[in-house]
Amino acid sequence: MTIPRFVAALALTATGLAAGLSAAPAQAIGLTIPVQCELGAETVLSWDGATYDLRGTCGVVRVVADDATVTMPSATRLVLDGSGSTVTAKPVYDVEVAGPGNTLTTPSITSLVVTGTGSTVTVSGLVESAELTSSGSMLGADTVNVLRMRGTDAVHARKAYRTRITGSDNSLSLTRADRLVLTGARNTVSVARGRTTLRDRGEANVLDLRPRRRQ
Repeated sequence: MTIPRFVAALALTATGLAAGLSAAPAQAIGLTIPVQCELGAETVLSWDGATYDLRGTCGVVRVVADDATVTMPSATRLVLDGSGSTVTAKPVYDVEVAGPGNTLTTPSITSLVVTGTGSTVTVSGLVESAELTSSGSMLGADTVNVLRMRGTDAVHARKAYRTRITGSDNSLSLTRADRLVLTGARNTVSVARGRTTLRDRGEANVLDLRPRRRQ
């Protein structure tokens, strides 16, 4: 393919993605693909190994590619279906990490669900609601309002207001915690400061809470 035809084809691909159309899966290592988002449309990123630069106002962004690198603005919903991708986003309302080995960095999330194994989500600010049902995944955040750990994962945060752990072999490390309920087994929980209301109905949980109130 000549260079002019290649550039034209790449521009056509980006236009199709912005309209919510998925490009045919392909190896695109080394390519940087600009994508113009449109609110109300679904943008599907499907080229393995590509670098995507999303702009505009994003509605739904779905990453089905493997090993992609994505930089994006705010979005109403982000779904990571592929594996091994790295996403840097501005605040996102709804996030679902379904594929394994993905990495997401963002300032804030309203609703987060992690089912893919071995994924990492880093939030510099607030997560309103987080549910982890995977294995070997990690959530790091400043504050989590409602946290549910149903798999075997790790969470590190400055503060969590309401936490429920029904899974087993989880690791939870907090600076402060308001309310903590455990029904799973062999979980490790550490709260460095403040007073925590605790209900532990599980087995063999390792707790380091100073001080604490039991219910």
